[in-house]
Amino acid sequence: EDDLAKLAESRSSIDGLVAGQVEKLAEGRDLLRRALEADLDTIKGVVADQSQQLTDNRAEFARALEADLGSVNGLVNSHAEKLIQDRSILSKALEDDLAKLAESRSSIDGLV
Repeated sequence: EDDLAKLAESRSSIDGLVAGQVEKLAEGRDLLRRALEADLDTIKGVVADQSQQLTDNRAEFARALEADLGSVNGLVNSHAEKLIQDRSILSKALEDDLAKLAESRSSIDGLV
């Protein structure tokens, strides 16, 4: 009978220890869960900030590219206008030369 009482007491003591360990494990799990949630929130914040920064940088890059394209288009148009002017000058000079040649030929034909 004493042995059974000691056994019951030991079993009760073991059950108490196991219950205490289970409670500590549950507390540890809860602490770990909260820490992981905090870390995930921090990571989400960092990702959101990086996404916003990428969006802002992309918009800035697009504006810079638009400005550069505007400059290039302006230079191309300026060169095109210069080519048109130079072509006009060259055409006028060729017409003048042809007129002089025709006049010289006419003079030569008149002498012959």
